[in-house]
Amino acid sequence: MDIDQAHFRRQLLDILKHISNATFVTFDLEMSGISTRPKYGMGDRSHDIGKPTLQQQYEDMKRAAETFQVLQMGITCVEEDHEREYYLARPFNFNLSPLSADGVDIKLERTFSFSSSACDFLQKNRFDFGQVFKSGVPYLSKREEDETREEYMNRADRNSKIPDVVVSASDPVALEFYRNARKTINAWVNDPKPAYEFCNITSPEGPLNAYQRRLVHQLVRNEFPTLRTFARNDSHFMQVVKLDPAAEATFQKRKLDGFNRAIAKQVGLRWIFEALSGGDLSAIDPKWFCPEESEKPELQLNAVTKEFNEVCEALQNKKHIIVGHNLFTDLGFIYNTFIGLLPHNVKHFQQDIHELFPQIIDTKYLATHGHDSMNPRAGLKELLEPFKKVHTPLIVLHEKHTSYGSSFGKEHEAGFDSWMTAELFVKLSAKLYAEKKHLAEEDADSDTSSDLIDECSVDNELGGAPLNPPNINGTSNSSTSHLPPEWHARELNRFSLLDDLDDGSGDSGKEGDDTDDSSSPGVQHFIPSMKNKFWEIYSNKLRVNAAEVGVCDLNEGSY
Repeated sequence: MDIDQAHFRRQLLDILKHISNATFVTFDLEMSGISTRPKYGMGDRSHDIGKPTLQQQYEDMKRAAETFQVLQMGITCVEEDHEREYYLARPFNFNLSPLSADGVDIKLERTFSFSSSACDFLQKNRFDFGQVFKSGVPYLSKREEDETREEYMNRADRNSKIPDVVVSASDPVALEFYRNARKTINAWVNDPKPAYEFCNITSPEGPLNAYQRRLVHQLVRNEFPTLRTFARNDSHFMQVVKLDPAAEATFQKRKLDGFNRAIAKQVGLRWIFEALSGGDLSAIDPKWFCPEESEKPELQLNAVTKEFNEVCEALQNKKHIIVGHNLFTDLGFIYNTFIGLLPHNVKHFQQDIHELFPQIIDTKYLATHGHDSMNPRAGLKELLEPFKKVHTPLIVLHEKHTSYGSSFGKEHEAGFDSWMTAELFVKLSAKLYAEKKHLAEEDADSDTSSDLIDECSVDNELGGAPLNPPNINGTSNSSTSHLPPEWHARELNRFSLLDDLDDGSGDSGKEGDDTDDSSSPGVQHFIPSMKNKFWEIYSNKLRVNAAEVGVCDLNEGSY
């Protein structure tokens, strides 16, 4: 489902509700560039003997995230439906605009770049760059918000310290304007019964220019401290009024309220990030969720506010499971877009990400764990190919999100890729989990060959399984690697029919539990609970093939 700026705020409550109900949430990004390092020349590593360190790879990613722009973000909220025995997915696709939100002027100034190679790739995949600027959802990082608020609070103090303009005697026109303005204000102030509660400073030559407006501000600031000036009629003239402390306080409060409303609108897509990371959503205005025309607006606002507060409470108490494919770079861009400047040290990055998202699964790591450097390509599309005819566990699209029902023509659209990530996560996790149980049972039979035990021992100890272990009959998968995807799909379905592996919790028949109490005993309808030891080997590990260690372990950032 595409969400544009015009409908974002109205639909935000439903999206937050789906996030709060989700068993897990997948996301994906499309960026205007992913690397600042040239392919050839002094900046490349073509002459390096070994791979870069994780810190070096992080620094490359950091420069890219601070140079390029997130153009599109996709999230898919996935719920377990134990009654119907399937996963229900709701994908959302957002174009992300670097421009100010409609009707918002908070003096936002940004510089953003585009990589021609990245844009060529996106264009070949029918990416619509115009939609980014025409209808993209705005955003504001926490760092940008803090700076904007500081600038707003210091504006009055800064204006009071603006140096005076010295009107030269060689500029008789400016002197005449300045003297006439003083005369007009004096006459109004000294009039015991003025016709109006204000006086206007105009020019017979036409609308006031910026220099004239500054002279009026300077005059009132220096000679009439009990008065205030305001530009009126699109700055055509200046209006002078008497300072009423109570009215001034009311005005300043109204002005601050308007500023806060503008900030909340500009925050835009960061509200999704806040929901996923347990952030503060209190600045969201429940009026956003109400139709413009309603028979009983007050009753509707009360109902919507109550529902919004319940969703916020659920989000605060929820331990979100975040899933993505090849997440190392995406998380860097997410951090730079919604928080601010990335830390200099990769260890601090690991710590910050772990605090934001305590449990992350990288499906690329899930798919490649246990493989050596010669493992096959692990792109999202390639990994999902063998699972196209695997229907257990079953994951389906919600009826309002069926635009991704076709498997063609949507690759590299962030919403579609987040949906593919969800499908891969469910089916690959179930496959690995079933394989682990099968290998454990074979190991327990004592008839298993020593080669099989050696191949699986490391992964069994840590709670995982190799991606391509020996098949159910005990023969090596190397002899079946040439077979078509249909054969592998049938084998995967056979794995999915195995009994569930007990995680030692002692619970059964509860939501999120690993056992299946349906009418079809023995069918593995769901992936293991995230509390299961199975996840210990995969949780919070990001695949970084370019780095010498090959992995960024977010658990290392937990102190």
